Amino acid sequence: MKILHLFSDWKWTGPAEPALNLCVELKKRGHDVTLACGKAMDDYPFPPDSESVEKSTYERGLVPVTRFHLSKHFSLFKYISDIKNLSVFMKEEAYDIVHVHRNQDHLVGGMAARRTGMRLPVVRTNHDGVALKKTLRNRKCITRLTDKLIEVSEEARVADMKNFGLSEDKTIMINASIDCHRFNPGDGPLTHRQKFGMKEDDIVVGIIARIQTHRRFHILLQAIKIASKEVPRLKLLVIGRGTKEKQLLTEPTRTMGLEDIVVHTGYRTGDYVETVSCMDFNIFLMPGTDGSCRAVREVMAMGKPVIAADRGMLSTIVDNNVTGFVIDDTPENLAAATVKLANDIELRKRMADASLKKAQDVFSQESMTEKVERVYEELLSK
Repeated sequence: MKILHLFSDWKWTGPAEPALNLCVELKKRGHDVTLACGKAMDDYPFPPDSESVEKSTYERGLVPVTRFHLSKHFSLFKYISDIKNLSVFMKEEAYDIVHVHRNQDHLVGGMAARRTGMRLPVVRTNHDGVALKKTLRNRKCITRLTDKLIEVSEEARVADMKNFGLSEDKTIMINASIDCHRFNPGDGPLTHRQKFGMKEDDIVVGIIARIQTHRRFHILLQAIKIASKEVPRLKLLVIGRGTKEKQLLTEPTRTMGLEDIVVHTGYRTGDYVETVSCMDFNIFLMPGTDGSCRAVREVMAMGKPVIAADRGMLSTIVDNNVTGFVIDDTPENLAAATVKLANDIELRKRMADASLKKAQDVFSQESMTEKVERVYEELLSK
């Protein structure tokens, strides 16, 4: 099959990675795949100190198309231009399928596909794990410019069917995937601890999150304060950055006397996997900009139990008392779950094995790509 994927942004955020991973896997399966995305800047091929979809696409062996605007933000001129030029491009290249990933590329890509006069199916993936907003634009896109809507959560699928009057055969739930080969147990959690000043016998609980007010760091630190009284070797490893690091993490850590417990690594790129491997288990309190909670799946693929708040998609990814704990995240509840995992090595091992198995069975890229491929085949057979 010849497949065109559209991504209306240049920034490497949110659903960019799962969209690109799908393109790479489809190419491995022998398909002719093109990813068209937004252009980073006119002055730089890639913005300094920033990751871009364009850059990452090259790094993974694909040549991105950046001749279209594919902007994240609305611009009538850019939309009209993209609809016209994409329609010509689709006809000239004779694509079989158009796959869109964001609201903006859905509108321009869907309209361009319809303008070709070809029977060119449009597939949309809603990567956010929650229902799409009931806007006029989304209604037009979903009801008139979509042949199949892929959701990463059953809750979102049911809600969008109701909100947009869709039949069962117009939607499908396919779990968001992660690279289980990249995120794997490897050499275990102790290999890289020395880099961050941690000892082999420390009990390391980690969190991966942008340091923002709504990410509930105040609850996390209170819980760690409580838990540390029962687990003397406890460490909290914080992977992430944010404009309010001082206010939300640095100053409260000092005020609460947690300087010897909290280890803040900042944002990690080249050694991200190695940094995550330092942890014995993880805490997730809020879904982030990636509503599919990709970081949770990555952690599970490394064989880590997860303590998750009963919020968003977290409770559908983490199986309570199997791959971790799902809790009402008060400081006391979070502390109790932390102490239980910290003090029971056999429980950690059972949950770690269950997390790894679920990630490999349910969240692998191969499994996801096979299901998407079947969606394409079904549409082309009609």
